[in-house]
Amino acid sequence: MLQRYLLLSAILAHSPMSYSTDPLPDPLLKEREIIIKDASKFDWIRLNSGEWLKGELISMYDKELEFDSDILDTQIIDREDVYMIISERHHTVRFNDGHELSGSLNISGGYVRVGDSPAKYRYNDLVSIAPSIDSELSAWTVKISLGANLSRGNTDQTEYSAQADIKRRTASSRFLAEFLGYRTTNDNEVTKNNIRANGTFDWFYTQKMYFRPIFFEYYRDPFQNIANKYTIGAGVGYYVMDTDKTEWDFSTGPAFQKTQFDTVAVDEDESNSSMSYFLGTNFEHEITKKIDFTFNYRYLFADADSGGDSQYAMASFETEITEDIDFDVSLVWDYLAEPIADENGLVPEKEDYKMIFALGIDL
Repeated sequence: MLQRYLLLSAILAHSPMSYSTDPLPDPLLKEREIIIKDASKFDWIRLNSGEWLKGELISMYDKELEFDSDILDTQIIDREDVYMIISERHHTVRFNDGHELSGSLNISGGYVRVGDSPAKYRYNDLVSIAPSIDSELSAWTVKISLGANLSRGNTDQTEYSAQADIKRRTASSRFLAEFLGYRTTNDNEVTKNNIRANGTFDWFYTQKMYFRPIFFEYYRDPFQNIANKYTIGAGVGYYVMDTDKTEWDFSTGPAFQKTQFDTVAVDEDESNSSMSYFLGTNFEHEITKKIDFTFNYRYLFADADSGGDSQYAMASFETEITEDIDFDVSLVWDYLAEPIADENGLVPEKEDYKMIFALGIDL
């Protein structure tokens, strides 16, 4: 009987999701009594190093915690460096089984307690902390990057690029939008001019699996004979890797695509619509505290009448210069399997490469 009891206890202790109603242990009770003051006005964080921070807990997502201090300003802290969080303000937290709780927050000794709930959950099972109502704007992050390259002399060449990344994250969902515009002139003649904008909305079913009710993309490139291309669809996604430094997920699903051509040969259709299917992956890795690498790739199956299958890839290195300014180096690749000839019978190149150097500003 004793062996069965010990075996059952071991299984429950190592289960993916567990909680108990035992009193929350507080090994630092005396330290808390000395340090913490005005708990109703301020949130308190104790790091594993023994340091205490006083301020406002904004949110936690992607293994990072955002904390606003009057003296230190906004701090981004790895969740693995946090030992204790005490907040009497209202928060919504989400665990990796999809369960959500709302109320005050007490994290200590590797466990989480929310509000007056008698249950305490493991800190490792905590997925996210949503911003409180008074800090809703902190759920949004906006980054704008601008780049330019000017050459004068035997050849006058000007290159401009503009990029915007917009994100909104909550305890159970995220919205991502991207914009990339690129224009090149050579001796006053435009040689490149394209625009790509896309957005996705994801709802997390578990910590690793999410549903994508909708995604959209707009693309324009007259030099590929594409006046406008619209894509809209839905799908599912799954994280194959999700650590403090590395994230890697895949997504897939059906889509509808409509392409309007810039010019076409006589008796050819000026536009085409068809059902399609997409496969995509996103990879992010923190190389150092100041250098991040990201890679996005998408494959879209489409009819030959609309240009055939298309591929898009973007690899970027982001180097932090200051807290709000980055230096970005990106390589962009576009591929169209069967470009449509223009009115003169000229067939565009299948591949297009761009190297972009830009300064990014976090708003």
